[in-house]
Amino acid sequence: MVAQRLEEADILATYPSAKQRLLLFDYDGTLTPIVENPAAAILSENALRSIQTLATDPRNAVWIISGRDQSFLEQLFGRLIGVGLVAEHGSFLRSPGSDGWENLTAKVDMSWQEEVTKVFQRYTDLTPGSRIEKKRAAVVWHFRQASQDYATLQAAECKQDLESTIGTISPLEFINGKCVLEARLKSVNKGQIAQRLVDEIRAASGKPPDFVLCFGDDVTDEDMFCALRDSGLSKDTVYSVTIGESQKLTDADWILSDPTEVIATIRMLNESDGYIGGGGTGQNGNSKRDSKVLPVPRSYLLGPGP
Repeated sequence: MVAQRLEEADILATYPSAKQRLLLFDYDGTLTPIVENPAAAILSENALRSIQTLATDPRNAVWIISGRDQSFLEQLFGRLIGVGLVAEHGSFLRSPGSDGWENLTAKVDMSWQEEVTKVFQRYTDLTPGSRIEKKRAAVVWHFRQASQDYATLQAAECKQDLESTIGTISPLEFINGKCVLEARLKSVNKGQIAQRLVDEIRAASGKPPDFVLCFGDDVTDEDMFCALRDSGLSKDTVYSVTIGESQKLTDADWILSDPTEVIATIRMLNESDGYIGGGGTGQNGNSKRDSKVLPVPRSYLLGPGP
């Protein structure tokens, strides 16, 4: 389906009054633009501070759910307080306040990776500029620095090759992403993580989150959108937001055009109490929130990016 443009008024209709919020962010293409050299995709200090501010609100559970490895996420986000991290699309999880990572694939047979790597190597040899990345629960063929027309055809052929061979005997799926072809376990994906985090909130408080905001831009993020859609949560409380062109087909209900709007939305949420009369309670114990949500100027949402 085609998603609807997300406006600030849509979120502010429910965010300020929610008591248990779950906020999920992909990294590449969502918090930062896709760039030729992934090492250059680093958030600004201002953007990191905005995420930290979001996480300091006790009503917010903030998670970065990325295909990046543990080392990258730890280096960039490890100093942030109250931010949970998920690496390699769901293979590793580090809860807020924890120093260690939970390996969610520790007991999974990974012998299939050797055969997949052999297939990828054949296509790497044929495609200058491409490379192989081996992860804990996936093997990825990257071709962003290759000739795109040729590499795209090679990726389609490679996918067919894998599906007709090792894909018939192993529990794998092969995903065409943005200049990547990824072979991964069907049981390890971002959707499983999104459902787990919803369930953990429900188990801890006896109630599900009453506000969920999930941002992602790629095929692997569609797993989160589908999981949240099927989670049993009220549709009015879930905001699944894809990033990209307005006519892209997606399971998300909402869309923003690029990462600058994602960061601006985070800033807007951090300031949302100020637009509705402030948060918390006054000295007399009465809520300082006005029941009327005042409009946030559109220029705020479309303000400076990271």
